[in-house]
Amino acid sequence: MNVVCNWMSRFTAMVAVLVAILEPGVASAEVVTLQELEALALRNQAHWEAIKATTTRATAEVDAARARKLPTFWMDVMSVVAPGSDIERVETVDGREVNVRASPTVTERTAFRPNVRYEGTIQMRAPLYDGQTQASLRAARAYRAATQASAGASQEMVLNMVRTAYLDWLATYLHHGFAAASAREAQAQRRRTGIRVKDGERPPADLDAAHYQQLEAELVASDAAAKLEAAKRLLESAVGTELPPDAEPDRDLLFIVAEDPRLEQKWEIEALELERDAARDEADMYRKSRVPVLAVIGQTGLAGVNERVFPMYRLGLNLSVPLWDGGRAVSLARAADARASELDARARDARIERDDRRQQALIERRNAEEQLVLAESLVEISQRRVVQAETGYDLGAGDLDAVADARSALRDAQSRRLQIQVTRADAILRLNYPETQ
Repeated sequence: MNVVCNWMSRFTAMVAVLVAILEPGVASAEVVTLQELEALALRNQAHWEAIKATTTRATAEVDAARARKLPTFWMDVMSVVAPGSDIERVETVDGREVNVRASPTVTERTAFRPNVRYEGTIQMRAPLYDGQTQASLRAARAYRAATQASAGASQEMVLNMVRTAYLDWLATYLHHGFAAASAREAQAQRRRTGIRVKDGERPPADLDAAHYQQLEAELVASDAAAKLEAAKRLLESAVGTELPPDAEPDRDLLFIVAEDPRLEQKWEIEALELERDAARDEADMYRKSRVPVLAVIGQTGLAGVNERVFPMYRLGLNLSVPLWDGGRAVSLARAADARASELDARARDARIERDDRRQQALIERRNAEEQLVLAESLVEISQRRVVQAETGYDLGAGDLDAVADARSALRDAQSRRLQIQVTRADAILRLNYPETQ
């Protein structure tokens, strides 16, 4: 039996993926509730490597963007053998003696004599103002938030898939129960008819008719059993867990109480909106690449030639002013703005679709509750008609065809009531969905 659910169209396409990536587990309860399977599916889905890798990468990108605001240090060590740059002691105009580097001319005898030059320095650069780094940090944080929202959206999809499969399993389980009960009734009817034919109370043709009805009911029950097994396998695929052979669905779910609708999960919309904001921040980052960058620079160390060593240090401000990059920053900013506009349109469409789904669930719940009253009455009347047909046959006032028709009408009434109950439960669950963890 098919379940009326908006997520059913997505379910089949995702089952094969989930089978491959979710870890197997064990569900031990004989009566397995929807809440238990949802929790188990989320635990399995938490090991979804793609989601973990994406979230980790987004967090690392935030850390990398934040690091650009911190001072950077590096050490340079250099040694080379080359002519020139001797160390000479000279006297300044105020009478002081200092060591300086001086190179002889090519006409001098020592012009090509090699000297060992060496240098070891530690350098520092600390940004004071860098608009691009701040914009890059905002964009990285927005992308990380969008990634987390996407993870929430994937969890929400898993829960919807589990709910859809569970309701389908519940419906097929009860439908199989109706068919199995009908087969048992047909078998008992055949035995009673055989006794009455043997006693001469009914014609021999009734035995063939009873046998035919039994075989037909058993065939329906066998088909229902096959559908039940298929529904159970789909549920196991959605959860990523093999259920026990004697597992049973929770029938109480059909009688779930309708509450005031909660605020619906909107992970998908939030993810799109956060990606839109991140694209805008990224566009701002590209525009800020044309803004001057002010930084403090420092250097300290030693330098020398042969055995003469000199101290080195330097401290100052560095102002970098971009002049022209061939239009690359402007083009990238325009591309990011276009992506932000696209994401904004998708977010609006998703919001409209969410509101439509919500209104549809409200309508389905209201209609199902109205139809359920009629379906209950229909089942009651069908049950009385079965009793009347069986009594009439036992009294000789009716035939087996009337009994078979009454039982078939009862099964149809029970199936229609079950479908309405499943539709109602599905609508209530969509309106009152639990928070994902």
